[in-house]
Amino acid sequence: MKLIKVTLVFSLLALVFVSQTEAQNPIWENWLACNRIGTKALGSLLRETIPTVRNLLNCIDYNPPTDIGNSYLSKLKLYYELLKRGALDKTQCLIVPLKESVRLLRPYV
Repeated sequence: MKLIKVTLVFSLLALVFVSQTEAQNPIWENWLACNRIGTKALGSLLRETIPTVRNLLNCIDYNPPTDIGNSYLSKLKLYYELLKRGALDKTQCLIVPLKESVRLLRPYV
């Protein structure tokens, strides 16, 4: 008798979980479709990151110091100097990579 009760309880639980997963199926499908699009957009952006950064460094004539150390403060100072030169001295050098990023991401938006 206990086996019948346990089987009945498990059957009811399975029925409830199946109906919940069927109701949530469109939500998961939408989420997975959105995730696929985001992954493709990120992949196309990452492919162009290294050449864009290289062009940016050439455009602003930035030569980083050879030994910056391993501390976060020294790396933060390096990034600050790079952005300061790009944003204040040669703004056109920052506009071109931003336009390129917009061009790459526009099909996915």
